[in-house]
Amino acid sequence: MKIFYVITKSNWGGAQKYVFDLAKNMKEEGREVEVVYGGHGMLAEKLEKEEIKGISIKNLGRDVNFFKEISIFFKLYKIFRKEKPDIIHLNSSKIGAIGSLVGRLAGIKKIIFTAHGFPFREDRKALQVLIIKFISWCTIIFSHKTICVSKKDFIDVENWPFIRNKLVIVHNGIDTDLKIEKRAEETRRVEVVSIGELHKNKGFKYALQTINKLKEKVQNFKYTVFSFGGDEKENLEKMINDLNLKDYVELIINKENHSEKLKDFDIYFMPSIKEGLPYVLLEASLNSLPMVASNTGGISEIVENNKNGFLVSPKSVEGFEEALLKLVEDKKLREDFGGEARKKVEENFSIQKMIEKTKEIYFT
Repeated sequence: MKIFYVITKSNWGGAQKYVFDLAKNMKEEGREVEVVYGGHGMLAEKLEKEEIKGISIKNLGRDVNFFKEISIFFKLYKIFRKEKPDIIHLNSSKIGAIGSLVGRLAGIKKIIFTAHGFPFREDRKALQVLIIKFISWCTIIFSHKTICVSKKDFIDVENWPFIRNKLVIVHNGIDTDLKIEKRAEETRRVEVVSIGELHKNKGFKYALQTINKLKEKVQNFKYTVFSFGGDEKENLEKMINDLNLKDYVELIINKENHSEKLKDFDIYFMPSIKEGLPYVLLEASLNSLPMVASNTGGISEIVENNKNGFLVSPKSVEGFEEALLKLVEDKKLREDFGGEARKKVEENFSIQKMIEKTKEIYFT
């Protein structure tokens, strides 16, 4: 049994972690596994360490270019015809659209597409949204099964024609057996953290606007953003300077495993505009962090308002500020929410559940 995972970019984010976890587990079960990706980022490096074969496709990236997409189309077709995988598992909207059509033309027996948050929820003009919805519908039609990582993704498309029996919900999962040793309490600032690509969808512009307002009410906090980089880097650095936030905000860009840093923080802040079911919120929950997050995508399936964190409307600087202020000022509230966060992820989001449900889709 040969399984091919295909993803647009080989940097490290939620979709890449998802691909890595599935590929690693399938290999350990004795399946023949290969991963196709664009570039040569941290995903590629991690796959090499696990001795999982990777195939890099030049020009495969987020941005859409007609001539590049035609080239990618034929490269994928050549790979599929040569390697003859039994299953292809597509991840990200762009490669899902291309790969599902190529898979059909190449005669692949089973084509799986995972929607890590549908792109028509992004801030776009009405005509663009309509076109993206049509492309998303075609992707689901061409695929044999589409995995929605959240109930929200499922609800968004369940009433589209001819696809209801193609949809299945499988939540992302992590290793919930990890024991986290939190940093010892001491008199110090309250540490707020975010992790993510510096992209417009992540809403970091609104996070900085929030911090600018919050610092007028409290000063005993610091906000740290860990990232591998992104196209909003220069804009965010300029905002930090223009708003005079250097004493309150630190932007750290490197290739380290940022999730390992979560134990040293007190609050997780996710100001995203668009999400699927974010791994980083599961990791924050495992580290017993209370959360302030946008109510978008599948976030509400992890964050329960006033129980393990606060849900805020996307882009609502006032809402983010109010929620963060409550947590910064109330240590017991942070501890209570953090305990509930850990409990929820242990009960509902184990990697074992994710693997078993995905295997049912592969092999039935």
